[in-house]
Amino acid sequence: MTTDEAKELIPFYALGALDVATAHEIESYLRQASPPERREADEFREIAALLPYALSAPAAPAALRDRLMNTLEAIEPVTMAKVLPFKPRAAQPVFARPRMQWLAAAAALVMTFGTAYFYWQNQKLRGENLALTQQVAAVKAEQQAQIEQVLAPLNRILTMKGVTAQQASAKIVWDVPQQRWLLQVYDLPAPPSDKDYQLWYVTKDAKLSAAVFRPDARGRTTISLNLPANVNAETLAATAVTLEPKGGVPQPTGQFYLLAQL
Repeated sequence: MTTDEAKELIPFYALGALDVATAHEIESYLRQASPPERREADEFREIAALLPYALSAPAAPAALRDRLMNTLEAIEPVTMAKVLPFKPRAAQPVFARPRMQWLAAAAALVMTFGTAYFYWQNQKLRGENLALTQQVAAVKAEQQAQIEQVLAPLNRILTMKGVTAQQASAKIVWDVPQQRWLLQVYDLPAPPSDKDYQLWYVTKDAKLSAAVFRPDARGRTTISLNLPANVNAETLAATAVTLEPKGGVPQPTGQFYLLAQL
């Protein structure tokens, strides 16, 4: 038996579809085979062991059962004297057996679906990993931008202290040349469902609404603002956060929760 013939017969060996002599030849070949070839034979055996669970046994046609029973009833009892010695028929060529070919095709189909499934899982995990990497990179870029904004030489840092909620605090990074605020709030209590927090610009002449917000479960939030033209280092006297009806109001009516005076 050549090496190519042995490789072709391994699936049939795994299915137990070879005659004894051919099976011995395959076993002899596998003892001398390389580790990858032995692993491939092991995989075929594992697939063959799973086939009974994947394939339902076909039911025999009723007409065939009736013919078989009628044939058995018509057979006369055979005495021991009439028993003839049994002479086994020559083994039919392996590749001439349709059932063996069908089983080999089924094993190949199981392997194909298994390979496709694991490839799909690998691609899915790769896509999730790429998305997570992009999210981490975006967060790092945002943090770096915030750090650079804090460290810019022309920026001012305003600290807001808790009033009604003394544990609360906030910091404002004021980009003076660009007239932008980055507000970071900490430890504000959760507002009632019919209330929101409102941030105010307090100038020498008016109180102007800056933002309406709700903190997260930890009492934190971050807000980026572009200051209006009439709010600048010369006109701003203070900034404050009050608790107001949901959606905000034109002028502050509630208690002060955070306050910073300039």
